[in-house]
Amino acid sequence: MNEASPSASQPNPYATLDIHAHVAPLLARLAALQGVAVPVHRFSYLHETYEGLKLEKLKGSAAVEALWRHRFAQGSINKVDSDSLDKGSFPLLWLANEDSTPSVVVRGQLANAWVVEDANGKQHEWPLDAIQQGEFIQLLVDSDLEQKTAQQGMSAKEWFAFAIRRHKRIFFEAVFATFMLSIFGLMTAMYTMQVYDRVVPTKGFSTLWVLTIGVLMAIGFELLMKVVRAHMVDRACKVIDTELSSVFFERALAIRADRRPKTVGTFASQIRHFESVRNFMTSSTLFILADVPFALFFILVIYLIAGPVAAVPLAMLPISLLVGWSMKNPIERYTAEHMEESNKKNGLLIEAIDGIESIKSSSAEWKMAARWKDLTQLISRSELKTRLLSSMSTSASQSIQQLTYVGIIAVGAFEIAEGNLTMGGLIACSIISGRALTPLTQVPNLIVQWKHAQISLGVLDNIMAMPSEQDENRRVVPDACGGNIEAKQVVFAYEENAPSVNVENMVFKQGERVAILGTVGSGKSTLIKLLSGLYQPVQGQIYLDGVDMSHIATDFVREHIGYLPQEVRLFNGTLRENLVLGLPAMSDSQILHAAKLTGLDVAIRNHPLGLEIPISEGGKGLSGGQRQLVGLTRLLLARPQILLLDEPTASMDAQLEARVVKHLFEEMPAEATVVVVTHKAGVLPFVNRIIVMDGGKVVIDGPKDKVIETLNKQAAERKSS
Repeated sequence: MNEASPSASQPNPYATLDIHAHVAPLLARLAALQGVAVPVHRFSYLHETYEGLKLEKLKGSAAVEALWRHRFAQGSINKVDSDSLDKGSFPLLWLANEDSTPSVVVRGQLANAWVVEDANGKQHEWPLDAIQQGEFIQLLVDSDLEQKTAQQGMSAKEWFAFAIRRHKRIFFEAVFATFMLSIFGLMTAMYTMQVYDRVVPTKGFSTLWVLTIGVLMAIGFELLMKVVRAHMVDRACKVIDTELSSVFFERALAIRADRRPKTVGTFASQIRHFESVRNFMTSSTLFILADVPFALFFILVIYLIAGPVAAVPLAMLPISLLVGWSMKNPIERYTAEHMEESNKKNGLLIEAIDGIESIKSSSAEWKMAARWKDLTQLISRSELKTRLLSSMSTSASQSIQQLTYVGIIAVGAFEIAEGNLTMGGLIACSIISGRALTPLTQVPNLIVQWKHAQISLGVLDNIMAMPSEQDENRRVVPDACGGNIEAKQVVFAYEENAPSVNVENMVFKQGERVAILGTVGSGKSTLIKLLSGLYQPVQGQIYLDGVDMSHIATDFVREHIGYLPQEVRLFNGTLRENLVLGLPAMSDSQILHAAKLTGLDVAIRNHPLGLEIPISEGGKGLSGGQRQLVGLTRLLLARPQILLLDEPTASMDAQLEARVVKHLFEEMPAEATVVVVTHKAGVLPFVNRIIVMDGGKVVIDGPKDKVIETLNKQAAERKSS
């Protein structure tokens, strides 16, 4: 038996570990084997409960299901019988029933052995009889990979169509309910006709009681069906809202950093366009669409009751539609103008609030107020025109409805005189005509809502079409990260024909400490963003441990490459929440130890709330230097294999800088790769290599002492000349 296989005489290193800590690495490995990188802590950390059950009460396969479902809601979990295993069954999780035996990932089966992988990522061969007391579990990241692949390239219109198709039964039921409501709506007209034609002439009050009870029951059923219909459609719309809002938000997060729109405020406003489409899908709009076809049904009922009288609403119907159609183009045009200006106004609002300090320091309040006023006037102008046209169309439809009523009464009077129609029949026809044409008065509002939705779908389509970090179906998930980065023939440009970085060949080896120097605009920050994977080169490749980084799963890159931007952005919440953002559950001792190394502990000690210091949007509540310390502390907690730091001490004084840099380099493992963009000399004693950039190109690259000597010579030459 292989020495790594379970044995009664061999102590089990997993016997005292919690199942979450034991199984989580195996689940992460199973996901990686399917091309999805999931850091172990995302499996080992869950909310307090799972479907109402305390997590500590979940054992065995129940705990595995909880951990897997939490990460892959659309995944599948299947228990496999050992007798039915074939090559297509692997990889599998083998979950041991006994605490003395470790669970493993079963990679395959040889003639006389199992190929397994333990929680430490090491592969072994176990004899076939070593796996007996336990269960095989097949865990898939997605139950329908073909459907998921097809959905990746879907536009916003296709997503909404897909969501509606998934819930089409509810909408068909709503249309059927609308038909039934139309039938119930006829009851009042029929009741009126019977009372006038039968009860009043004969004084048949017993018949009146029967008719009244019947119509009251019909009104009750109509009320109940309206409530049920509204609830059904609202519930379906809520589900669609939840599903699609997550799709668009996740897509916005996945947009490549180098292709993200530069106007943050306008972009945020564009994402909110989802609400316009959602509003169009609300029950009231759907009911209008469902009610309009029943206008012909009501006219048919009038024909059955009064014959020629039906010619009046039948003639008015196309006139009403023509009025609405004639207003369509101008309403759509002004609606589009209104939405465009609203986007600019919302963008200005977000940018003004976010940059209020810069506005005040520049004494530019008057300028921003003037821009706001101009945009408000433009919006008001287009909105006023839209409302005027909608009001004209609605008023015209109402006038047509009144003309229809007058026409029915006039023609009906002749029919009564001819003996072809009763008084009750005429009154019933007048009531029914109101129900036939009422939906048409809502057509102008429907046009406005539809135009809003149409423009919004176009905007969302543009967002969905932006390059995403997650477009590929399957990416490489390496077993580990060595910390070697290589850039070959890399060219990057923010704008066409204006390259900002051009690097022929650059290699960072595991354990190197490198400083990148250069003047403002020399391409230092852009280069480090390329190395982090945030930006993708226009030409050339960047390799991580010999693998093209564009082929590696994004989550794997994010887990092993830590990037600290020049301006650390914090989020609304507490200091603790910002420190552990995206990290596994950290103890207070771990957080405080890292904060002590960076100097952030001073801010924590001096505040009465400690780690619960409230942070407002954008990091308000902390100074620029303190925000940098938060970012550095987070990196110390994450301990990535590669650190890419962009001016990490730019907002610090010399004393704090010396302390932070010393601890940063000392706390990082010797095998970790550290690349620092800096213009401060305090960082240089801790690096062994310096790169100098100018005009987006590397002009000097070599050992620290030689580069400093070269720079000193160049400075002396410039001084002497």
